[in-house]
Amino acid sequence: MTKISIETKIKAIEEYCTTASSLLGIARKYGIAKLDFQICVGIYARFGKEKLLNPPTVTGDFRLNLVKWKQQNLASIPETCIHFGFRSSGSVYQWERQYNEHGAPALLKLRPGRKSKHDLKSRERDSTFKETESTSPKRELILKDSTRRLKKIGSLEKASKQELAQVIYDLKAKYRLKDLIEALPISMSTYQYWQAKFEHPDEAEEELKSVIKGLFEYFEGDYGVRRLSAQVRDYYRIISRPLPNHKRIYRLMREMGLKCTKYSKRRRKYDSSKGPLGKKAKNVIRRRFMSNRKYQKMVCDITELKAKDGSKVYLEIIKDLATNQILTWEIETHPTLEFSLKPLHKLIDLLPHTGYQLTLHTDQGWQYQHRAWRVLLKHGRIRQSMSHRATCLDNAACETVFSKLKAEIKPDTDYANQEDLIQAIKDWIDYYNHRRIQTKLGNLTPLQYEARLAA
Repeated sequence: MTKISIETKIKAIEEYCTTASSLLGIARKYGIAKLDFQICVGIYARFGKEKLLNPPTVTGDFRLNLVKWKQQNLASIPETCIHFGFRSSGSVYQWERQYNEHGAPALLKLRPGRKSKHDLKSRERDSTFKETESTSPKRELILKDSTRRLKKIGSLEKASKQELAQVIYDLKAKYRLKDLIEALPISMSTYQYWQAKFEHPDEAEEELKSVIKGLFEYFEGDYGVRRLSAQVRDYYRIISRPLPNHKRIYRLMREMGLKCTKYSKRRRKYDSSKGPLGKKAKNVIRRRFMSNRKYQKMVCDITELKAKDGSKVYLEIIKDLATNQILTWEIETHPTLEFSLKPLHKLIDLLPHTGYQLTLHTDQGWQYQHRAWRVLLKHGRIRQSMSHRATCLDNAACETVFSKLKAEIKPDTDYANQEDLIQAIKDWIDYYNHRRIQTKLGNLTPLQYEARLAA
């Protein structure tokens, strides 16, 4: 490749400044590499012609100051060359690489001029021989320190690149950067990327973290990634800001250790099948829980909760499958027949004239096989449907409400007596209908979805 004199480059720069030609066009005309010409134009604009004719003297301190300035300001190679009036972009790249691998002494001891191939091979041979003697114990120490810092993860293989970079960033004062990079499964470029993130955090991301944490605490840890993402995006929509991606929200929640764990615990279940047998109905719903008309399909069930003093509370609900709204409910201290009939009485009182068939689905509990239940259904012109024996999935649409209730309130044994537990259940039912969004309803509450359905 033909070497282009500095006089030719200055001539090309002056032509670029006085004509309307593009930078790339002038560079091609004179056969100058685009990056070199861009650097020369920047130096000419910043310092004038004299800096190109008289470049700075290269010393160990000059190299070290140049590399430190580049890394502290996160500058590119052309920006660094223009700032120091130095034309050789290749030298800047080599100096930074040596600084990252061997530290500041490598730049201070570096001599000007090119090394012969024989000298380079002999030096590499000597350095590898010395390192084989001392690297193994140092490597073991690095691995021990790293594993100690990653004890929550368990092993280096499971650690993410960010976590490895954080370990290197913390241990950099104790070990050489080169030894850390060689001992841990991470490349230098990946570490430099995360180092820049640690030293210059993104303000927008920090703000997003605070919003996520605030909303997670506001909903008392009840919302997982999907529902919390909807709330975060709604907040950013209100303040007219770009909406964050759900994958970004999930990543930040994982980094902050925010996770909804309330649904991972097993809880006691109430069995209402023990009792006097009556007449059983067919399974009309057959797990087809979808509906676009209110009151067309409804489900009903009873659950049991136990306070700290051993007293029990029984809750029965009737839920609409079109809006997922809890239509009527009743709480008592004993699961009597009168207790189970109260929500049905309330439902019949509020039912409007619909003009289509209404169906109420239950399990095979003794209350729902009783003659009084069947008579009341006939009075309200409601068709009866029952699950198969010992098949909870046939009434899963109602069971899921009880699962949410027991997960999102405190453990029932944390409530001192029946009164406290009953008040907590009432508050949660109000929260469920009015404020708790559901992804199946398009991130709306049951009452909001009902209003949209009626519109």
